[in-house]
Amino acid sequence: MSKTSSNNAANSTPTTVIPDAWENIPCVQYGFPDHKGPKHAPKLRTIFECVPEDAETASPVYHLSREQYERQDDFESGYEVKGYTSIATELQDECEADNRENRVLYPIHIESDAYHKESLATLIGWFHDFVEDYLDVPFNTCTLYFSGRRSIHVHVPRFVSGEDQRERLRQLAKSFCTEKDADLDCGLYDPKRMFRLPSVEHAETGLRKVEIQPKWDKTRIFREANEASPDLPESYEAVLRRVFATQPSLTIESPQPPLNPPHDLFRVLDSSKTVLEFELDDQDIETPLIEQEQCPEEAAAVPEWAQYNAKEFSPYALAGGNGRSVAVVKVKAGAFARRGVRNGAVLVPVYFYGARGCAGEEFTKEDEHAPLQLSARDFEKWDYKAGDDVVIIGGQSRNSRIFCVGSWQATVAGHALTGDGANRQSALDYLESEGYDVGKAGTSGKTAPSKTVESGRGASHVSPMRAPSTEAAALQQQAEQDGIETLSHKERSRVACRVLKWGWEPAWEWFKSQFGANFNPDITRQQFRSVIEAYPEDYGHIEVR
Repeated sequence: MSKTSSNNAANSTPTTVIPDAWENIPCVQYGFPDHKGPKHAPKLRTIFECVPEDAETASPVYHLSREQYERQDDFESGYEVKGYTSIATELQDECEADNRENRVLYPIHIESDAYHKESLATLIGWFHDFVEDYLDVPFNTCTLYFSGRRSIHVHVPRFVSGEDQRERLRQLAKSFCTEKDADLDCGLYDPKRMFRLPSVEHAETGLRKVEIQPKWDKTRIFREANEASPDLPESYEAVLRRVFATQPSLTIESPQPPLNPPHDLFRVLDSSKTVLEFELDDQDIETPLIEQEQCPEEAAAVPEWAQYNAKEFSPYALAGGNGRSVAVVKVKAGAFARRGVRNGAVLVPVYFYGARGCAGEEFTKEDEHAPLQLSARDFEKWDYKAGDDVVIIGGQSRNSRIFCVGSWQATVAGHALTGDGANRQSALDYLESEGYDVGKAGTSGKTAPSKTVESGRGASHVSPMRAPSTEAAALQQQAEQDGIETLSHKERSRVACRVLKWGWEPAWEWFKSQFGANFNPDITRQQFRSVIEAYPEDYGHIEVR
């Protein structure tokens, strides 16, 4: 089945037929209001079946084996299980104890019951900050609902899988509420928690759960809830499809034999994009002693302080619908974690030559010290030490392309990200021209003609330059590898001619990084001026500073 057709099928036809070849069957438990059935159904139903009459809530998604699914047929009512309240509870416990991937999928919901005492704008602000800053999901992809009483619900188009990730989500919600003085219902993230279905009538008010827009006022919201027709979802699969599969950025063309809706749901969803993976607290990452609230007064101490305390740069933030991020950094020390910040994510203290986030201009770093955030996948392959110049090209998959470059390449690429007319593609094109494999990042989609960069822990670092094709390039490589003091004054002039082709600032920064504490700005300025004045046809566009 094509992606387009599955995306348009927001409400697919319910079915009770499960393909014979299926070994994992997605099921949910339904809940009912008082006096209209059991509080929780004693058996699990597939997500493809019709929602039972009077059901008002649904559980997480449990992928049952065929043996588990068929075991329910051994019980007439579902309550005859020894040691459990029902066969449904026994099956849920079995899935929760199973560490295999996606045995339990928790659709991420957010709820606040504070609508009776806080403005909608306040709640929207909480939701926005939690979704974007703590979950790294674009808020504009979420669906908002009025519960029918005093709650606002958010359906986030993401799952978490497994009990460790569910518990981590709960911890994040609690940390957010503490840090932001927000009022979110953190009980949503307990095991087996039920959540109200769309369009269901609230038993106390008679109002239905209806979709709303962030800018509506209370009058508009209550009018919509009063006038809403009883258009209940046909199946729980239709609820999930409404949240997930209507967004093309989360779907893929399945390489497997085609299936028709509703059975195709989990085949058209890209699990690498729809299932979040949080960094867990048991990582061997320390919180450094240098972390402190106040910036030191001594100017010399500020860079090291900023490496741990400044606003971090995320290569993955706001990646949905945007291009990939590019950051060029010099590693300053080992990884660390910061208390209560960015989900406990791994951070690395670095100097940013330049960086531009997925959303472009709004998220940049230029010539500054700050932490670089790493996803769990990227930390797995992080094998860089203090002093390494590193390029990281990130995006929504949180599985970045990472490689070492020479200090000159780092300077030029960083300037391309931050100077006049800066953009990500200029930096990528430059790195590609130097022989680095930048993949299909950016907009050009070009693939490097040579040097392949391995992207895994233990992979060898890329040498600073390719085999030099000119004498000046060979001298530059000698300076980077053996020290600029090994070059004569004439040889340094030849290198200056080469690096000035990229502009005054990149050339200046390269010489500064090579000389270190022995850098003399007056001599460097004089040398640059001599080159520019001697070859005006080549360097006339460069302004002497």
